[in-house]
Amino acid sequence: MAEFNIANFPIGQGHPTFIIAEIGNNHNGDFNIAVKLIEKAIECKVNAVKFQVKNIERAFPQELLNSFYPGSNSFGKTYREHKEFLELSHTQYRELNEFSKKRGIIFLATPFDDDSLDFIHSLDVPAIKIASFHLTNDKLIRKAVQTKRPILLSTGMSTAKEVDHAYHLLTNLNATFALLQCTSSYPTNDEDVHLSVITEYRRKYNIVVGYSGHERGISIAASSIFFGASIIEKHFTLDRTMRGPDHAASLEYKGLRDLVERVRLLEKCIGSPVKQLLECELKNRKKNRHNQNIS
Repeated sequence: MAEFNIANFPIGQGHPTFIIAEIGNNHNGDFNIAVKLIEKAIECKVNAVKFQVKNIERAFPQELLNSFYPGSNSFGKTYREHKEFLELSHTQYRELNEFSKKRGIIFLATPFDDDSLDFIHSLDVPAIKIASFHLTNDKLIRKAVQTKRPILLSTGMSTAKEVDHAYHLLTNLNATFALLQCTSSYPTNDEDVHLSVITEYRRKYNIVVGYSGHERGISIAASSIFFGASIIEKHFTLDRTMRGPDHAASLEYKGLRDLVERVRLLEKCIGSPVKQLLECELKNRKKNRHNQNIS
């Protein structure tokens, strides 16, 4: 049975679901908001918090960075100004990593370019998240594998052929990794979620699989464990009405807390696939079947 560890947490079927609060850019470039999000995520009892790290000039094409970027969720006149506003400094990320360690929660990050991967590696994180954005970026994936850390790869905006290529690349590199079903639409409509892909990944690849969700609410993400998800990642915000690109597809404090509680309850309910007479049934069995025999 496929499994691996992230820090001291075993990941795979039969183990508690590893739940990630994806903070991403929902700090809106404000260090104090980032700290508050970590504190609230800890209260919700998730296993990890995750950020996104970018060297803006290397992560995006110059043509895109120079483009006019209007809209209610924009923080600048151009896409460059918008992205620069949302990015924290390396010093701040180091402080957030240390803060997370002291508070007993795992700190993870997604690199959007080679430089950012080098920086994340220097933080000694226990796993590397590769976004759907980079599923076809063989160079970045190869470099991530060289860190000798487990790779969590989201598979949004990808064809089956592209996912298959990424799987074989990671397998040939002897990587430890998981594939996360994901739909890169913010927020995702219910009919576009396709939880059955999780089951297909397990059947086809026999690896650890998970779910990275952008839909509203908690029911779909919690239900993903019935399809075999061992990892759940959901965006987290202090306020879904805040200005910014990801808040509307995120969970607030109550939603994240309820998701964790729902998953832990459902884990208990899954139980064993072997049908058996339970001790809790013996009293009623004796009362109601006292004179019945199997023919």
